[in-house]
Amino acid sequence: MKRIGYHIGHLVGIIFVAAVIYFVFLIWLEHDYFLSQRVVPPAEVTLEEWLDSFKFWGTVGILSALAAALVWYILGQLIFKINNWRDSGKRVFWFLLLLLPIIAVVLGIVFTKQAQEGAIFAYLFYALNWVLCYYLATALCSPSAFKYTPPGASAIRRW
Repeated sequence: MKRIGYHIGHLVGIIFVAAVIYFVFLIWLEHDYFLSQRVVPPAEVTLEEWLDSFKFWGTVGILSALAAALVWYILGQLIFKINNWRDSGKRVFWFLLLLLPIIAVVLGIVFTKQAQEGAIFAYLFYALNWVLCYYLATALCSPSAFKYTPPGASAIRRW
């Protein structure tokens, strides 16, 4: 029974990281506070339409990072059976899963209408949100055998 609570705790942690990044960063800080005052959309698009597009692609990116983090947890818990993460050679899989949020960043940049001013902030936020979501979720909530696989995780995860 204790083992099930361990897994549920990690899965809830992964979802919590994505939710915090979504609500605090994407919705409140970036969408409502920062970009709404700094972006000048193209002539045929209103600011509200542009921000809706930003929010949609931001959501797609965070969901892709969440999916990649959940896949990493499932792989680490059910597929990769090891006792020492250094001997596993699984960091390459971690980096391959990072491609999913990176692809979402590229899609967000391509499909968000070009703004007259301030679009670089949106693109920076796309990359920051999606990669940070994947990184923090995996660095904080990976299975115990893989808790130090994400680069730098040993510095932020000591339990």
